[in-house]
Amino acid sequence: MNDVICPTLVPSNTNEQDVRTALRAFVRREHAEAADTLFLEEFALYGGEIRADLAALNGVSHGYEIKSGRDTLDRLSRQVVAYSDVFEHATLVSPQCHLTEARSLIPGWWGIVKVQCTETRILLTRVRQARPNPAPKSVAIAALLWRPEALRLLSLHGLDKGMKSKPMSDLIDKLAAALPPQHLGRLVRGALRTRGDWQSAARRKQYDGKSQRHANLWDSPRKPSANMPQ
Repeated sequence: MNDVICPTLVPSNTNEQDVRTALRAFVRREHAEAADTLFLEEFALYGGEIRADLAALNGVSHGYEIKSGRDTLDRLSRQVVAYSDVFEHATLVSPQCHLTEARSLIPGWWGIVKVQCTETRILLTRVRQARPNPAPKSVAIAALLWRPEALRLLSLHGLDKGMKSKPMSDLIDKLAAALPPQHLGRLVRGALRTRGDWQSAARRKQYDGKSQRHANLWDSPRKPSANMPQ
Protein backbone atom coordinates (compact mmCIF):
# COMPACT_ATOMS: atom_id res chain seq x y z
CA MET A 1 0.00 0.00 0.00
CA ASN A 2 1.38 3.44 -0.93
CA ASP A 3 1.57 6.34 1.47
CA VAL A 4 -1.73 8.16 1.85
CA ILE A 5 -1.78 11.82 2.78
CA CYS A 6 -5.12 12.74 4.31
CA PRO A 7 -6.60 15.81 2.60
CA THR A 8 -7.94 17.05 5.94
CA LEU A 9 -4.45 17.38 7.40
CA VAL A 10 -3.64 21.08 7.35
CA PRO A 11 -0.88 22.18 7.51
CA SER A 12 0.52 19.48 5.23
CA ASN A 13 3.46 18.66 7.53
CA THR A 14 1.21 17.35 10.32
CA ASN A 15 2.73 14.03 11.42
CA GLU A 16 2.53 11.36 14.10
CA GLN A 17 4.34 13.52 16.65
CA ASP A 18 1.74 16.27 16.24
CA VAL A 19 -1.03 13.72 16.82
CA ARG A 20 0.86 12.23 19.76
CA THR A 21 1.06 15.61 21.45
CA ALA A 22 -2.70 16.07 21.15
CA LEU A 23 -3.32 12.48 22.27
CA ARG A 24 -1.44 12.93 25.54
CA ALA A 25 -4.00 15.47 26.72
CA PHE A 26 -6.89 13.42 25.32
CA VAL A 27 -5.81 10.27 27.17
CA ARG A 28 -5.36 12.14 30.43
CA ARG A 29 -8.92 13.45 30.10
CA GLU A 30 -10.25 9.97 29.38
CA HIS A 31 -8.66 8.65 32.57
CA ALA A 32 -9.17 11.74 34.74
CA GLU A 33 -11.37 9.86 37.23
CA ALA A 34 -8.59 7.37 37.98
CA ALA A 35 -6.10 9.47 39.94
CA ASP A 36 -3.64 6.57 40.19
CA THR A 37 -3.27 6.17 36.41
CA LEU A 38 0.27 5.53 35.19
CA PHE A 39 0.79 7.07 31.74
CA LEU A 40 3.56 5.60 29.61
CA GLU A 41 4.84 6.28 26.11
CA GLU A 42 6.55 3.88 23.69
CA PHE A 43 5.46 1.00 25.92
CA ALA A 44 7.36 -2.18 25.00
CA LEU A 45 5.37 -5.30 24.11
CA TYR A 46 7.17 -8.65 23.76
CA GLY A 47 10.44 -7.06 24.79
CA GLY A 48 10.27 -4.04 22.51
CA GLU A 49 9.87 -4.91 18.84
CA ILE A 50 6.24 -3.80 19.02
CA ARG A 51 5.63 -0.61 20.99
CA ALA A 52 2.36 0.91 22.09
CA ASP A 53 2.42 4.63 21.27
CA LEU A 54 0.71 5.45 24.57
CA ALA A 55 -0.49 3.30 27.45
CA ALA A 56 -2.64 4.11 30.46
CA LEU A 57 -2.46 1.70 33.39
CA ASN A 58 -4.88 1.85 36.31
CA GLY A 59 -7.57 -0.71 37.19
CA VAL A 60 -7.15 -1.93 33.61
CA SER A 61 -4.54 -1.50 30.90
CA HIS A 62 -5.36 0.56 27.81
CA GLY A 63 -3.10 0.87 24.77
CA TYR A 64 -3.39 3.56 22.08
CA GLU A 65 -2.00 3.07 18.56
CA ILE A 66 -1.51 6.16 16.37
CA LYS A 67 -1.79 6.16 12.59
CA SER A 68 -1.25 9.60 11.10
CA GLY A 69 -2.16 10.65 7.60
CA ARG A 70 1.45 10.08 6.60
CA ASP A 71 1.45 6.47 7.83
CA THR A 72 0.45 3.29 6.02
CA LEU A 73 -1.41 0.40 7.63
CA ASP A 74 1.24 -2.13 6.62
CA ARG A 75 2.21 -2.95 10.22
CA LEU A 76 -1.21 -2.66 11.79
CA SER A 77 -2.13 -6.35 11.63
CA ARG A 78 0.98 -7.32 13.60
CA GLN A 79 0.48 -4.46 16.04
CA VAL A 80 -3.10 -5.59 16.59
CA VAL A 81 -1.88 -9.05 17.61
CA ALA A 82 0.57 -7.63 20.18
CA TYR A 83 -1.90 -5.11 21.62
CA SER A 84 -4.61 -7.77 21.79
CA ASP A 85 -2.30 -10.18 23.62
CA VAL A 86 -1.41 -7.63 26.33
CA PHE A 87 -3.98 -4.87 26.83
CA GLU A 88 -7.42 -5.16 28.41
CA HIS A 89 -8.59 -2.24 26.24
CA ALA A 90 -7.13 -0.86 23.01
CA THR A 91 -7.85 2.15 20.79
CA LEU A 92 -6.81 3.07 17.26
CA VAL A 93 -6.18 6.79 16.72
CA SER A 94 -6.48 7.64 13.03
CA PRO A 95 -7.68 10.20 10.47
CA GLN A 96 -10.73 9.41 8.35
CA CYS A 97 -8.68 8.35 5.32
CA HIS A 98 -7.53 5.19 7.10
CA LEU A 99 -10.69 4.25 8.98
CA THR A 100 -12.49 2.19 6.34
CA GLU A 101 -9.51 -0.13 5.84
CA ALA A 102 -8.53 -0.03 9.51
CA ARG A 103 -11.96 -1.24 10.63
CA SER A 104 -11.36 -4.44 8.69
CA LEU A 105 -8.02 -4.97 10.48
CA ILE A 106 -8.90 -4.27 14.11
CA PRO A 107 -11.17 -6.41 16.32
CA GLY A 108 -14.63 -5.17 17.16
CA TRP A 109 -13.69 -4.61 20.80
CA TRP A 110 -11.06 -2.03 19.85
CA GLY A 111 -12.06 1.61 20.27
CA ILE A 112 -11.56 4.27 17.61
CA VAL A 113 -10.55 7.93 17.98
CA LYS A 114 -10.84 10.01 14.81
CA VAL A 115 -8.20 12.66 14.08
CA GLN A 116 -9.25 15.88 12.35
CA CYS A 117 -6.82 18.69 11.67
CA THR A 118 -7.54 22.34 10.98
CA GLU A 119 -5.12 25.15 10.25
CA THR A 120 -4.75 25.85 13.95
CA ARG A 121 -5.33 22.63 15.89
CA ILE A 122 -5.81 18.89 15.94
CA LEU A 123 -9.23 17.60 16.99
CA LEU A 124 -9.63 14.13 18.50
CA THR A 125 -13.09 12.58 18.72
CA ARG A 126 -13.91 9.15 20.11
CA VAL A 127 -16.23 7.50 17.61
CA ARG A 128 -16.19 3.98 19.10
CA GLN A 129 -15.74 3.04 22.72
CA ALA A 130 -13.20 0.39 23.60
CA ARG A 131 -14.68 -2.78 25.11
CA PRO A 132 -12.99 -5.42 27.29
CA ASN A 133 -10.51 -7.67 25.51
CA PRO A 134 -12.10 -11.15 25.35
CA ALA A 135 -8.82 -13.07 25.09
CA PRO A 136 -5.62 -11.52 26.52
CA LYS A 137 -2.61 -13.86 26.62
CA SER A 138 -0.92 -14.64 29.91
CA VAL A 139 2.45 -15.26 28.23
CA ALA A 140 2.45 -11.80 26.66
CA ILE A 141 1.41 -10.16 29.93
CA ALA A 142 4.10 -11.99 31.91
CA ALA A 143 6.70 -10.94 29.32
CA LEU A 144 6.27 -7.33 30.50
CA LEU A 145 8.06 -8.24 33.73
CA TRP A 146 11.74 -7.87 34.53
CA ARG A 147 13.48 -10.96 35.87
CA PRO A 148 13.52 -9.90 39.58
CA GLU A 149 9.80 -9.10 39.32
CA ALA A 150 9.00 -12.47 37.75
CA LEU A 151 10.96 -14.30 40.46
CA ARG A 152 9.17 -12.33 43.18
CA LEU A 153 5.74 -13.21 41.80
CA LEU A 154 6.72 -16.87 41.49
CA SER A 155 7.88 -16.82 45.11
CA LEU A 156 4.67 -15.15 46.33
CA HIS A 157 2.65 -17.94 44.72
CA GLY A 158 4.90 -20.78 45.85
CA LEU A 159 6.06 -21.44 42.30
CA ASP A 160 9.75 -20.56 42.61
CA LYS A 161 11.21 -23.99 43.43
CA GLY A 162 14.05 -24.68 41.01
CA MET A 163 13.28 -21.53 39.00
CA LYS A 164 16.03 -19.10 40.10
CA SER A 165 18.55 -20.44 37.60
CA LYS A 166 16.07 -20.92 34.77
CA PRO A 167 16.03 -18.66 31.70
CA MET A 168 13.53 -15.81 31.60
CA SER A 169 11.39 -17.63 29.06
CA ASP A 170 10.82 -20.43 31.60
CA LEU A 171 9.81 -17.92 34.28
CA ILE A 172 7.31 -16.38 31.89
CA ASP A 173 5.88 -19.76 30.93
CA LYS A 174 5.57 -20.80 34.58
CA LEU A 175 3.63 -17.67 35.52
CA ALA A 176 1.44 -17.88 32.43
CA ALA A 177 0.54 -21.51 33.10
CA ALA A 178 -0.28 -20.91 36.77
CA LEU A 179 -2.15 -17.59 36.70
CA PRO A 180 -5.17 -16.53 34.60
CA PRO A 181 -4.71 -13.39 32.46
CA GLN A 182 -6.91 -11.10 34.57
CA HIS A 183 -5.13 -11.97 37.84
CA LEU A 184 -1.70 -11.87 36.23
CA GLY A 185 -2.55 -8.51 34.66
CA ARG A 186 -3.27 -7.01 38.09
CA LEU A 187 0.02 -8.33 39.46
CA VAL A 188 2.01 -7.06 36.48
CA ARG A 189 0.45 -3.59 36.69
CA GLY A 190 1.44 -3.53 40.35
CA ALA A 191 5.02 -4.40 39.41
CA LEU A 192 5.11 -1.64 36.80
CA ARG A 193 3.98 0.89 39.39
CA THR A 194 6.75 0.01 41.83
CA ARG A 195 9.57 0.53 39.34
CA GLY A 196 9.92 4.19 40.32
CA ASP A 197 12.35 6.11 38.11
CA TRP A 198 12.04 4.31 34.77
CA GLN A 199 15.00 6.10 33.22
CA SER A 200 17.48 5.29 35.97
CA ALA A 201 16.27 1.68 35.96
CA ALA A 202 16.72 1.26 32.21
CA ARG A 203 19.94 -0.74 32.59
CA ARG A 204 18.32 -3.48 34.66
CA LYS A 205 18.25 -6.89 33.05
CA GLN A 206 15.21 -8.49 31.47
CA TYR A 207 16.06 -11.28 29.08
CA ASP A 208 18.97 -13.32 30.49
CA GLY A 209 21.83 -10.86 30.51
CA LYS A 210 20.68 -8.71 27.63
CA SER A 211 20.44 -5.07 28.63
CA GLN A 212 16.95 -3.84 27.79
CA ARG A 213 15.64 -0.31 27.66
CA HIS A 214 12.08 -0.13 28.90
CA ALA A 215 9.04 2.00 28.30
CA ASN A 216 9.53 5.41 29.87
CA LEU A 217 7.21 8.03 31.20
CA TRP A 218 5.91 10.43 28.58
CA ASP A 219 8.46 12.66 26.88
CA SER A 220 11.21 10.08 27.53
CA PRO A 221 11.56 8.05 24.30
CA ARG A 222 13.56 4.83 24.25
CA LYS A 223 14.83 2.35 21.66
CA PRO A 224 13.92 -1.31 22.28
CA SER A 225 16.41 -4.07 21.55
CA ALA A 226 14.74 -7.41 22.23
CA ASN A 227 12.81 -9.31 19.57
CA MET A 228 9.15 -10.19 19.70
CA PRO A 229 8.61 -13.97 19.65
CA GLN A 230 7.40 -15.32 16.31
